Amino acid sequence: MQRTGLHAIVLTAVLLAAGAASAAARTGQAAEQTAAARGQGLLDSPVPYYHDYNLSVLFPVSHGIAEAVVAQGAAGDEGPTLSLKDCIERALADSPNHRKVKENLRAATGELLSAWGNYLPTLSSGFGMGQTNRNSSYVDQSGIVRTSGGISKSSYGQLNFNLTLFNRAEHYFDMRNARFFKDERISRIYSSELGLVNQVRQGYFNVLRNKKLLLAAQRQADQRREQLRLAEARFSVGSVTRLDVLQAQIEVRNAELQIVQYENTLATSRMDLNRSMGGKLEAQYSLVDDYDVKRIELNADILCAEAVKNHPDIKTLELQIHQQQNNLWMGRLAYLPNLSTGANYSRSKDGLDFLPNQVQSRGLSISLGWNILDSFSRFRSNRNTEISLNNLNLDLAQKRLDIEREVRAGLLELDRLYQRHVTLGESESLASQSLELQQERYRLGASSLLDLRQAQVDYSQAEVNYINSIYDYHIELSRLSLNVGRDLSGQFGN
Repeated sequence: MQRTGLHAIVLTAVLLAAGAASAAARTGQAAEQTAAARGQGLLDSPVPYYHDYNLSVLFPVSHGIAEAVVAQGAAGDEGPTLSLKDCIERALADSPNHRKVKENLRAATGELLSAWGNYLPTLSSGFGMGQTNRNSSYVDQSGIVRTSGGISKSSYGQLNFNLTLFNRAEHYFDMRNARFFKDERISRIYSSELGLVNQVRQGYFNVLRNKKLLLAAQRQADQRREQLRLAEARFSVGSVTRLDVLQAQIEVRNAELQIVQYENTLATSRMDLNRSMGGKLEAQYSLVDDYDVKRIELNADILCAEAVKNHPDIKTLELQIHQQQNNLWMGRLAYLPNLSTGANYSRSKDGLDFLPNQVQSRGLSISLGWNILDSFSRFRSNRNTEISLNNLNLDLAQKRLDIEREVRAGLLELDRLYQRHVTLGESESLASQSLELQQERYRLGASSLLDLRQAQVDYSQAEVNYINSIYDYHIELSRLSLNVGRDLSGQFGN
């Protein structure tokens, strides 16, 4: 009876612990769903958000899966574990090309201050001093040499005040152009961020791709070594010829060469990713691989309209058109006169020390300047401005067509890659089953080495194609996000 009671207590404690763990898991899952729901609003936003460094919703990664992937990582991975979000944040902070684009934004401050300065008067001053020593000798009528002359000193000071009252509206259009110039530089930063994020994504996915291909090549090499062991065992008992052993040895050598090739490709892809992030090329770290292929349902017409309206490259061209329109207005108004006013004060002093001559003057002036004929130079300048403006409008129309074409083609390609991934997954599963059957038949002596080699080649190719299909899909999704102007990975859930 005591043992029965003890067993009941232990069973009750186990059930309570299991219930608590289940409740904690449900709570964590609900928290993740809530966080995903909050992040969905950012991803649905039609405007880019990378410039705010709000990247917490880019490709959300499960920590449990991340730890499992790190634990199963290939030998040689060193350093911290970086997610795609971490790599993007490092690139936005350290990439030299992106930092150069942000540095160019500082020029907008000078343009704005210069535009505001047109409405302020100009003030200038000057001061100077001079001294002249003059001595002359002559002989008077009595024959005596006499000397005459003295020291002459002069000084002057002036203060000028000028204000342009009307400058053919150039001040107004300069102010507008300064604001458009600032918005254009900001738009260029958005465009640079989109390109940089796409570059980091592609580099990240290529590293993961090559890492998986390397692991697959290592598994295939192990299978070739096992095949060589079986061939040598069967040759020792006389069931196969020496040719089977030689063929198995060749397969092992080819598999080892394939491993070397994938190792080099992986090292190169890591350097490309490090270069995109602006870090050291030899930096080592582990990456999180938590990417599945899921169908994304997107409306092509809505997505094209959004891309044509909000893409940073479109905004940049529109702002350049506004600036050129203002330049054209300034050129047309150049036929009007200028009106300015000014005030000045000056004081001068010159003469000998004992006989100074002081002069003070004050003045107020209003001037009107009108360039009536300038040999058609204004006409030539306006014509060139009109040509530049028309070219920008044509570039904008072409850019809209290009973006719409890329978006529609990207959607078609994304759907094709999804169907290809599904088909290749089925092919990889069938090839794996076929290889297992051929290996078992060869082990039992019911199959030839040629049949086993063909099954191995089929499975190796099917596995490589399946791995490539995963990252081809995500790279195309990143390219589509670049053409739309915002991240689209949040369109499907985990």
